[in-house]
Amino acid sequence: MKNMSLIFAFVLVLTLSLPQMTYANMAAPKQSDIGSSITLEKNDTISIRSEVLDIMVNGSQADIVATYKMKNTTNESISTESMFLSPNIERSGVKVVINDRDTSFLVESYALNYDTEIKTNDWKYAVLTDDEIASLNQEQTVDAITFDLDFAPNEEYEVIISYCYRLGGYPDYDFSAKKGEIKYYLAPATMWKDFSNLTINLYLDKDMPIIKSSNLEFKKVGTRTYQHVSEILPKEDLEIVIDENWYQNIFSTLRSPYLFMTLIVLSPFILLVLVVSVLISWRVYKWKKHKR
Repeated sequence: MKNMSLIFAFVLVLTLSLPQMTYANMAAPKQSDIGSSITLEKNDTISIRSEVLDIMVNGSQADIVATYKMKNTTNESISTESMFLSPNIERSGVKVVINDRDTSFLVESYALNYDTEIKTNDWKYAVLTDDEIASLNQEQTVDAITFDLDFAPNEEYEVIISYCYRLGGYPDYDFSAKKGEIKYYLAPATMWKDFSNLTINLYLDKDMPIIKSSNLEFKKVGTRTYQHVSEILPKEDLEIVIDENWYQNIFSTLRSPYLFMTLIVLSPFILLVLVVSVLISWRVYKWKKHKR
C-alpha cells in the first residue's frame, strides 16, 4: 500500500463522536468550491481498551487490519458516528465488522486545505469533498471510512476495520531500487474517553524485507516480522519506510533501463578517473622499478 506509514505508513484511526442530536460540522460540504472544517470532539463515554494493528506488506500494497476493544462506560445506551481516516485506501478492500457483524460504511476522499493538528479539546482540519480535487495532490489527501457505533449500557465489543493500502515510494517500479512508505494516523484516537494497550505487528515480504526507518521502535520477533508494544498511545502518528537489502538494491540498479544513459552522461568523469588511476599506477610502477 503506497505512501502508516505506514509506514506508516500510513495509517489512522480517527474517531468522530458528537453528542446525540448535535451533528454540526460532522461532514464536509457537497459543493467542491466551498471549504469546511470538520471538528472531532472529545468523547467522554466510550473507551478504547486495546488496539491491535496488523500491517501485512505484499509488494506495492499492504493489508491493514485494526482491531479495537471498545466499551461504553455509562449505564445508558449510546449511538454515535465514527470516522476512520488513512491515506491511500483501496476502496474495494474495505470491511467493517462490529461485534462480529459486518457493518455498512461510507468511504470518501477529502483534500486537506492545511495540515492537521491536535488541539486541546478537538481535532480540526479543512476539507473539500470533490474526488477530482482530492486526486490532484495525493500528499494532501485523506480517505475516510464512516460508520455508526451502537452500544448498550456498559457494553464492550470488538470493532475491526480492514482495508488495502497503497504503499508510497513507487515500489511497483521493478527497474528501480524499491522503497515503501507506510503511514498510519494514531493521534486522533485520543478523542475517545481513554486509550490503552497498543500492539503493532508488521509483516514484511521478501521484496522489501528491512525497516529502513521508523519513528516508533520495533522489535524483530520473527522472519521479516516486527512488533511495537505500548501501554499508551504514542504522541505521533506512525511513519515507516521499508526497503530492499543491500544486494537487492544493487540488482535493482543494474536492471534500470536508465543505467546505460546514466553511464554515457557520466562517461567523461569515469574516463578521467580511469586515466588518473592508470597514470598513478604507472608512476608507482616506474618508481619501484627505478629503486631496484
